[in-house]
Parts: sequence; structure tokens; C-alpha cells
Amino acid sequence: MKKLKSKVRKKLFKKKPISTKIRLQAWTILILMALFSIFLSYVKPFLALHISPLIIAVVLGSFFGNIAHKQTKIIEKTKISKFATKEILRLGIVLYGFKITLNDIAHVGITGLIFACFMVFSTFFIGQFIGQLIGLDKKSSILISSGSSICGAAAVLATESIVKGGGEKTAIAVCTVVIFGTFGMFAYPMIYKWGILDFSGVEMGFLIGGTLHEVAHVVAAGSGVGGDAADTSVIIKMIRVLMLVPFLLMLTIFSGSLVADGKHHSKKIKNSIPYFAIWFLVVVVFGSFLPEYIRKSILPIMNFIDMLLLSVAMLALGLGIRKKVLMNAGKKPFILALVLAIWLFVGGYLAVSFLLKFLN
Repeated sequence: MKKLKSKVRKKLFKKKPISTKIRLQAWTILILMALFSIFLSYVKPFLALHISPLIIAVVLGSFFGNIAHKQTKIIEKTKISKFATKEILRLGIVLYGFKITLNDIAHVGITGLIFACFMVFSTFFIGQFIGQLIGLDKKSSILISSGSSICGAAAVLATESIVKGGGEKTAIAVCTVVIFGTFGMFAYPMIYKWGILDFSGVEMGFLIGGTLHEVAHVVAAGSGVGGDAADTSVIIKMIRVLMLVPFLLMLTIFSGSLVADGKHHSKKIKNSIPYFAIWFLVVVVFGSFLPEYIRKSILPIMNFIDMLLLSVAMLALGLGIRKKVLMNAGKKPFILALVLAIWLFVGGYLAVSFLLKFLN
């Protein structure tokens, strides 16, 4: 009798598999909204202000996530939003490599490597100091600092595999990345267009790529500024993303009691290596050696596909900006994230103004 009751309970509470119809609904919502974002970028008010489809997409995603609860739950239930902010975003970045040539990377050179290294490690260690100063727990400080210093949510998740911060701390760290990165994504193009900083397009690209949180934020802000800033910002950001590998190794050596079992731990690090950044470089090299007539014929098609993929990723990213999550997080994580956002801008500005000019 007990066995029969147990079987009945299992059948009643067994999770039903997600149907293909629901998955198609979720994809349809995201793709249609992405296409709508691209369409809006060509409408006069948005076109006149040079607002990128990616910026429009993250606003639409945030608005949709906070009002259309039923549809948002469908998207989250299928885990398509998670897939979009990881695999779709990474594919979009890889395809972005067709826009950039080896000559563009040569302009960045050793200067870009030193600049990216300075921004990553200075931001992380400042985060540890400030976190301790305001009384935030060590694991939260590490997660928030890694997200701010390297590549946003991807860095938070990779770091979590080492420090074992738990779901709640990880979610809050990702939330801070989305909020402050999104703010910077809007602010940087306006700062440039209002002439607040006396920076060239290349210098603005260094600032955007070296200081904004997510890869998607960098792509959106860079395209908002346009010109040399768009390509330079992505190159600098890709160097920062590649810094995730030495960063994780450093964290492994110095994290002490926070590090997990050796074999399992090394496997986690291997899974966290940002291979998409390496594929981005492969595409750059491949595209650089294509004959000019082929580049010109395929580039418009690749640009549209790339913009659509990145818009889908930005919509999914916007869905994560929830009022409820912000209210339950407390002040300390956001104080640390705010201080780091200020440092990223000020430190980036100083590095571009002095270090960059000195090295050149």
C-alpha cells in the first residue's frame, strides 16, 4: 500500500516535460521583439539619436519582464533566456569578428593588453578592500568584484564554481552586473556625444571595452558611439574576457579554504575557459584573409544576423532586471557594485588619459 501511494505521489508531482509548442512560443516572443528593436532603431527619433537596437532591446526586455509575468515565466521555464544570454550571445560575438581585421587589432597592440590587465586586476582588488570595509561577506565581495572586473555574469558564474557562493549570492552579483552595466551602456554614448570627455573614437573604445561589465553592454555602447569606438571596444573587451583564465588560476591559488576538491575543481576551471573569445580571434584571422569582394558581399548579411543574435541576447539580459530581486538584495552588494562602477569609469579615464598616451 505504501509503495502504491509513493508511486501515485511521484506521478502527481512529476514535472511535465516542456512541449515543443511552448519552446516555439518562447523563441517567437524573443525573435519578434528582437526584430522590433531593430525596426525601432530605424524610426526617426531613435535614428536621429543614433540609439543602437541593442540598447532598445535591453529596455524592452526589462519592461516586458516586469509587466508580462506569464510570458516571462514561459521563457524562463524553457531556459531559453539562459541559453540566449550564453550561447546566442557568444555566437553573436564570434560573428562580430567578421567586422574586425588583424590591422584593427594591431592598432590596440601591447597597449591594449596592459590596459585590460590593469583594469581587471585593479578593479578586483579594490572590490576586496571595499567589500571588507563595508562589512560584506567575502564570497559576495569576490563574486561582485569578478563580475565588475572581467566579463559580467559569465565571470560571476565561473568564479562561483570556485568560491561556492550559493544561488542567492550569485543571483545578486549577476543583478549588480546587469544594472550598473546597463546604466553605463546608456551613459557612455551620451557622454561622448555631449563632448564631456575630450576623447577620440579609439580612446572612447578603450574606455568602453575596458570598463563596462557584460560583452553585450560593450557591443551596445560601442555601436551607440559608432566609428572606431565600436571595433576598438570589442577588441579590448575580448582581451578582458581572455583574462578570465589567469584570473581563475590566481583565485585557485589564493582562495585557500574557499576552494573545492582538487580534481573536481580543475574540471570546473576547464569548463569555465572562455573558448568563444578564442573563436572570435579565429574568425577575425579568417575574415582578414578573405578577398575584398567576398568581404563586401557577405558583410551586410553577417551584420544583420549578428545584430539579430545580439538583440535576442540583450532582450534575455533585460528580462533579468526585476524589481523583486533588487528589493530583496539589501544595500551592501549595491554599494560595492556602485563603488566599483565609479572606479571603472575614473580608473579607465585616467588610464586612457595618461597610461595610453605614455605607452603610445
